[in-house]
Amino acid sequence: MSVCVSNEDLALKLLLAVVPEAASELSVDAVVDQLSRLDLDGQQVEGTNSVAQVLAAKYNSELAGTTDAEQAEVSQWMTMSARHGPAELQVFAQTINNHLAQRTFLVGERLSLADLVAFANVHPYMASLSSQKRFNVSHFSRWFDLIQHSLSADALAKTGIQLIEIDLNAPVQPKKQAPAATAQDKKAAGEPKAAKKEKKEKKPQPAAKDVVIVPSMIDLRVGHIVEVAKHPDADTLY
Repeated sequence: MSVCVSNEDLALKLLLAVVPEAASELSVDAVVDQLSRLDLDGQQVEGTNSVAQVLAAKYNSELAGTTDAEQAEVSQWMTMSARHGPAELQVFAQTINNHLAQRTFLVGERLSLADLVAFANVHPYMASLSSQKRFNVSHFSRWFDLIQHSLSADALAKTGIQLIEIDLNAPVQPKKQAPAATAQDKKAAGEPKAAKKEKKEKKPQPAAKDVVIVPSMIDLRVGHIVEVAKHPDADTLY
């Protein structure tokens, strides 16, 4: 029983790291410029997805899906993730982003073979994205960050996959600075106008003469009380 893994087959390397029972029971060999293949119990299988599904079914059946519908869906996601062109990966990332708007995992409510294979296949693509582009596909980025932190550091190290720092917050946009004015701009604007001449100082006003205050200047008035009555709305006021 043996499995030959292509040097570029991150998905199958990751599966063997996640399912150590398979790696310990099988003879694992690395091959160059060839498809990954498996010889197991007289069965010969070739290709990443086919080998992964056989290994998952034998060593961890939950990864392959517990129902026929889940197994078919897992297979579909694995097939879509095998497209490695930049434009195809961009479309695939957007597909995952739309699919995961109300979901946590690609299939069902737990980690599956679809998540593992898709994660390994899109890892180089995610590493190439800017913070803004990762934010534009926030569900895809959130799923990617969940998968990479669901795996042990030992499994990632054996696969050769490095953690990618994912910031799900909106990136801060740098403030735009106004361009410096050129000599031509300054010339067009003209020189600043000369300051207005200071107003002439007012001549000092002559001091007012001293005024002599006499009693006749006071306005004295005398009143005569003609009637006194009790206030109708008060007890003691008149």
